[in-house]
Amino acid sequence: MFRLLTSVTLFVLSVNGDFLTQERTRGATLKPISACCDIPELGEQKYLTECSNPKLPGPCNDVQCVFEKSGFLVDKHTLNKEVYRAHLRQWLEGHKGWEDAIEKAIKDCVDKDLRQYLDYPCRAYDVFTCTGIAMLKKCPKDAWKC
Repeated sequence: MFRLLTSVTLFVLSVNGDFLTQERTRGATLKPISACCDIPELGEQKYLTECSNPKLPGPCNDVQCVFEKSGFLVDKHTLNKEVYRAHLRQWLEGHKGWEDAIEKAIKDCVDKDLRQYLDYPCRAYDVFTCTGIAMLKKCPKDAWKC
């Protein structure tokens, strides 16, 4: 009986050997957790290109540029909530599975006025960072990489 059980176990392990290999090759990581969720691009390629050529310096300027060109800001310090909310919901049409993440982003980042506390105020950065965090918290299983 022991031989039969051992033979069956070895057969199953040889057939499913890739499972054992995966477990041994996956090591610990200290990557930022944001690297573990493959969040699709939220911005329009046209505006991303315009705001990247040349790359604007600082932590806010490129995000500010994209938000301004996209119409997400009323002025430098005020989010156009209706436009940004509509953009996120329209984005969702092409990205099924992200419903919970988008609803969390709208609830946490559009319906509330959060501050991310850079050394200087940057509303675009505040909203963009909040959106990324909200989407990371509700990352769909099929987008999780770690």
